[in-house]
Amino acid sequence: MNKSIKMSNNPNLIKGIFQYSISTWLSFVLGLLSVVITTRLLRPDVYGLIAIFYSASSVMLYVLTIGMDGAYIRFYNEPPGTDTGSQLLYKNIIFSTLICFIVGIVTILFFGESFSDFIFGVGSKLITGLLFLYSFTNIILRYLNISFRMSFRVFQYNFQNILMNCFSRLLVIIAAFFTDGFVWIVSILTIGLFSILIIYLFTQRKEYVPIDENGKLNSSLSLVGYSEYMKFALYSAPTYIVVYLNTYVNQQVIRTMLSSYALGIFSSTVMFGSILSAVKGGFSTFWAAYVYQNYKDDRRRIEKMHDFVVIFTIFATSILVCCRDIIYLFIGKDYHSSKLFFSLLLALPVLSFLLETTDKGIALAKKNHISFLTHSASVVLNILLCLLLIPEMGLIGAAIANSFAAVLLYVLNTYYGQKLYRTIFNVKKSIIGTFLLLGILLMPTLFFNIKAIIFLVILIDFTAFFFYKRECYVILERVKRLFIS
Repeated sequence: MNKSIKMSNNPNLIKGIFQYSISTWLSFVLGLLSVVITTRLLRPDVYGLIAIFYSASSVMLYVLTIGMDGAYIRFYNEPPGTDTGSQLLYKNIIFSTLICFIVGIVTILFFGESFSDFIFGVGSKLITGLLFLYSFTNIILRYLNISFRMSFRVFQYNFQNILMNCFSRLLVIIAAFFTDGFVWIVSILTIGLFSILIIYLFTQRKEYVPIDENGKLNSSLSLVGYSEYMKFALYSAPTYIVVYLNTYVNQQVIRTMLSSYALGIFSSTVMFGSILSAVKGGFSTFWAAYVYQNYKDDRRRIEKMHDFVVIFTIFATSILVCCRDIIYLFIGKDYHSSKLFFSLLLALPVLSFLLETTDKGIALAKKNHISFLTHSASVVLNILLCLLLIPEMGLIGAAIANSFAAVLLYVLNTYYGQKLYRTIFNVKKSIIGTFLLLGILLMPTLFFNIKAIIFLVILIDFTAFFFYKRECYVILERVKRLFIS
């Protein structure tokens, strides 16, 4: 990879980022259409419940897998004990199915209505069952998707990703044309995604049929030799759970303290962050692999990348903020009150993008417990500020809490990441760039007039250009070469 990625003399880096972003970009496009259509067809209270259905299922996915999905990636090429790759996938699928079935049945039978009431404010065993079925479907599809990814079947991996992400959004759009009932919509969503799982269980059946090293069918569920595997799984699970718990808790506090209607307005702003997430998704996959392979020999280039990401993020965020009124033309009028705080909710995706170039030292030093602690601190701060600010400020208070939690996460992860492996060449320049970025995010909350916002954002951009002049020229040259070639 060293030879193919040269930031200084060819555009391969940019090409690589966009190639790895294909499924994310397509998912974003359909996600954008989904927001545009559903905010016009669905009431905010229904939209809010759908949003919390997604976030709750994400948390359940990582709770119910107990980290085995991450362990599967780590041990894919080195199966535990004497097992083959197909036996490893088979055991992951069987054990996850058993966990989902047992926990799901017990919850539905004894706590079905109270569980649903706690999450959605609606007591229904049916909703609880749909949530477990949707989570189970995503768990098994994730294992099958990892199998494609780790065996370097890029087309199948991207296609399945697109199908998983886009089909669920498409189902919500289709359902919204016929009904605005929450139960009906999540029923269509769950059954539709489950049908995709059935297709892939048949398509990929050879990958999980447990054939041992002697070529014989061996359906044993023995975990002899799996101690390291389970240890890795259990140690990695909490971090993933906390990451997704942050979004869920934020939404749950809003629903509980305000209403599902308010949550719908709050959740509609996700379309802005998804634009940056589309770029981040491909960049993360591409850049993480590069850093892990070259962190010993190519430190200078790794340090340079941070400045490029900072200035790119500043300009990308500026465009989003300045195009606020244009974007809101496509969103239902019931959701327009989010204009006041939408940019504050960009803090998490924006700073997460920057973190891709600042926190790699934590992973390189294998200090995953640090990530768990920093994410936990961010969640706690988010909850405390929500409880403090929402009664006085409503949704703006929730947005402020979310942005402060994002800043804390960025500061802590960057501090420990740089302490373990330096990736920032000029710390003062990085701090200035980060403050300029946060200044842009504050504009729509401080000033409602779009002309004033655009004027101030342009001033900030000129200031950023002064500090990042060299990076701007290099990016323009690379983009120019990319289109010419």
